[in-house]
Amino acid sequence: MSVLIKNGIIGTAERSFRGDLLIEDEKIAAVGGSLYCGGAEVIDAAGRYLLPGGVDPHTHVMLRAGENSVSDGFAAATRAALFGGTTSVVEHPGFTAEEDPLARAVELTVAEGEGRSYTDFGVHLVFRRYDGNIARELPGLVSEGFPTGKVYTTYAGRLTDEEIFPLMLRMKEAGGLLFYHCENDAITNGLAAGFQRELPASCLCWPKSRPDYCEAEAVKRVLALSRAAEVPAYIVHLSTKAALDEVILARRAGQKVYVESCPQYLTLTDKCYEKENGLDYVMAPPLRGRGDCNRLWRALAQGDIDTVGTDHCSFSRADKTRLGAENVFLSPGGIPGIETRMELLFSEGVMKNRLSLERFVAVTATNPAAILGLDGKGRIEEGADADLILIDPAKSKRLSVDTLHQQVDYTPYEGITVTGCVTDVWLRGRHLIRDGALAESAPRGKFVKRAPARG
Repeated sequence: MSVLIKNGIIGTAERSFRGDLLIEDEKIAAVGGSLYCGGAEVIDAAGRYLLPGGVDPHTHVMLRAGENSVSDGFAAATRAALFGGTTSVVEHPGFTAEEDPLARAVELTVAEGEGRSYTDFGVHLVFRRYDGNIARELPGLVSEGFPTGKVYTTYAGRLTDEEIFPLMLRMKEAGGLLFYHCENDAITNGLAAGFQRELPASCLCWPKSRPDYCEAEAVKRVLALSRAAEVPAYIVHLSTKAALDEVILARRAGQKVYVESCPQYLTLTDKCYEKENGLDYVMAPPLRGRGDCNRLWRALAQGDIDTVGTDHCSFSRADKTRLGAENVFLSPGGIPGIETRMELLFSEGVMKNRLSLERFVAVTATNPAAILGLDGKGRIEEGADADLILIDPAKSKRLSVDTLHQQVDYTPYEGITVTGCVTDVWLRGRHLIRDGALAESAPRGKFVKRAPARG
């Protein structure tokens, strides 16, 4: 059946205008003014924004850390994402056994998501070593639809510089793109050890153990390696002005660098660690000061930050408290945010004149789709997938664990009121969220093989 959405404020990464949009089957068939289609279902979007469905480039919906698992899994997390206006996610798998082939993690993730995901989804590669076996396996995986892979510079599964550099060269040959979690491992471990000499080590120790220069040093080092290898780099969840300054210097020298930040680094500060429930905010990198938040907003508006992901990782408050009450460094890290990203960015960005509508569309949909190789996603144009959302700027709601759909026992945004709410969502032409309610109970998401990055 054809669907004709009339009178909406259509937003793209380039411009916004009042107009109509026609959906035929799974695709956008036409965009323009005064469209007509006999027999189509007509939806009046007057007063609402018609935008591309959100693309979240960075999720952990099925992560295990030791004996602990996140609270949701594919079905619950992507259902919540859909309610929040996200129609595609790209999942970062956790590590499998050290001796496993590179394909193992993505095969498990695809198998878990198929038939359970409410959004379309892709999967990143994840590297915990680099050797001859990985080198031989990598080109085939890139060509099979997994063109991006994540490298950690901290944690037990981190890669050394001596591993990262040849991996960069091999990924370049394969046509892929590497993502980097940038923190200096020696600094984080050294400072954390000092705080743990006398217990209890409260959550106030957490941001002190991962200072801004810890992130900036690792970013600078990764960018130096990328410069030598003559390859682009994608920095995930950048949180500080200091790290951003390193990126800007590299770009001035001619390097191609993509930068992702997250809503938590734009809207929350390190004052949260002073709260009674401060363990809720244990994540890496940690929350920063208000000055960093303000600088990241400016960078987002000016184009210095390319994407906004969530790093959604929904370890529960119960587990964080059980494990980290006496020693914050034993708490699992990460926060839930897969449902709140779009509305938070719209409310705090567009509605407060920090972001243009075009920049909002760029960082939440168009840029991540292009950079990550999600062909047909993140755009409003003829022939693109009909992944669409309506946002009503006249609607407001208070974020709360009691009203959100995320399967976890808290939200770090408890009590924040957002203005501009998602009312309707289409995934490949199917009207899955209608007037704020789930219209189809069965998950309709598909695994998407991605093309090599072209963003």
